[in-house]
Amino acid sequence: MNDKTNKAPVNYEDWLDLGRVIIPCLKGKPVVSDWSNPNFKITKEDWRTNYTHCEIALRLDQDIDLDIDNDLVKRFITNYIKSCDAVSGRRGNPSSHYWWKGKAPFKQFILPNELQKFCEGFPHGLTLCEIRHESKRYTIVPESKHSKANETVKWESYQDINEYPGNLTNDVGKIALATALCITYPGTGQRDDYCTAIAGVLLKHTEWTEKEIDNFVYDIAIAANDDEPEKRRKKGTSSKKAKRKFGMPKLAEIIGCSTKTISTLFSWVGIKEATTEEAKESIGDIIEYGSDRYFVKINAVVQGQPVEKTITVDGPTLRNKKLFYDAVISKASVWIPEMKPADFEEIMRRKYEAREKSKDYVEDAEEDLRFVKHFKNYISEEKAYTNKKELAYFGMPYFSQEKNTLEFNLDKFEDYLHKQKVNLPRVDLVIKVQRVLKAKKNHGKFESKSCVSWKIFDQEMDKDDLIVDGEYKELPNEITS
Repeated sequence: MNDKTNKAPVNYEDWLDLGRVIIPCLKGKPVVSDWSNPNFKITKEDWRTNYTHCEIALRLDQDIDLDIDNDLVKRFITNYIKSCDAVSGRRGNPSSHYWWKGKAPFKQFILPNELQKFCEGFPHGLTLCEIRHESKRYTIVPESKHSKANETVKWESYQDINEYPGNLTNDVGKIALATALCITYPGTGQRDDYCTAIAGVLLKHTEWTEKEIDNFVYDIAIAANDDEPEKRRKKGTSSKKAKRKFGMPKLAEIIGCSTKTISTLFSWVGIKEATTEEAKESIGDIIEYGSDRYFVKINAVVQGQPVEKTITVDGPTLRNKKLFYDAVISKASVWIPEMKPADFEEIMRRKYEAREKSKDYVEDAEEDLRFVKHFKNYISEEKAYTNKKELAYFGMPYFSQEKNTLEFNLDKFEDYLHKQKVNLPRVDLVIKVQRVLKAKKNHGKFESKSCVSWKIFDQEMDKDDLIVDGEYKELPNEITS
């Protein structure tokens, strides 16, 4: 550890002396698989021996990282962040990481898709910033190379990594909302109505004082380079006294988006449309663990305490709001807030598209594995002959003990599948035979008779599935893919 008190940590020894968990990375990706395991630990000797060529990533189970992706966010940092004694960044994105010790819920501040037209020139598109914490998240530390740029991350200021003196989520929510409203700030002619509408929403839905609203709107006007910011300075005070108050519908009209999008932005400062946001947050990640089987994390509140439960559902239940809510109450015994069908459809689609596959994924449930099982049952039922005559004249499976190849008649196999009520179009059957069984079509002859079959190479056979017969002489044949 560096000798001086509060010296900024700059290498793996410094971080380990601080009692932190660090992760070796290359291009921002961990080179160890179990880094999120609660018992994961790297010693100084481990790092010195194996990882000195790696970037250092700090696992965020003890710390909070405010990661800023949009430069406009920085215009509001000093207005709402109460204090921060550790700030880092890089040449291409200075002052982009603010550090604190402690815990905070992971939160991303991403503009709704409807606002894409305002974000074409931003490197990170719709993403403004995120509060990063938890043992399943990490961040590249100063003096390591950035994962996506040929730059080294540097400390810009460092006294210590201290706890945040307030509610970080609320304060960053104000920053994110101010940034969003700065990005969508209108041209001349609509600015006054725009600022009046912002004040109207905050007056109606929050406990902010008139002065707080005055300052919030004024700061947005300044950051948006309004040429008459003084006219926006008293919007909280004047809107409260005015008989007519604009709100979310007016903002949606000026910006050219839906009221739902405006509601999403204001949800960052605690304004919710009924319980929609709470309902969305109650549904966690979806994990696929088998064919048409999914784990769904449910975040609920029981006797005032947050709890996380997991239910198992199939695909149709994921798509049906009633079936899903019934599954939650019957399998998890918790109540989650109601949400509109359109909101349910949106959140389940997003979570389904972002689903992960379980480490214990049930491969036996896969369609391809079922097809292999049908083929094995077919061989067990019909048996494989060691005399090719049976294949040439009767379409029975043939196994070459000398070459370890299995040949079969596709028509006979198709007939077997029909008996099992497995009806595949011929083209799909051929594709599965090629892709799943790895078979190749074989145009050959047996004696003077043409013998067309499908051949599988390096095939292992159970003795019980073989019928050993007399010897035969195989003529040369041609294999085509």
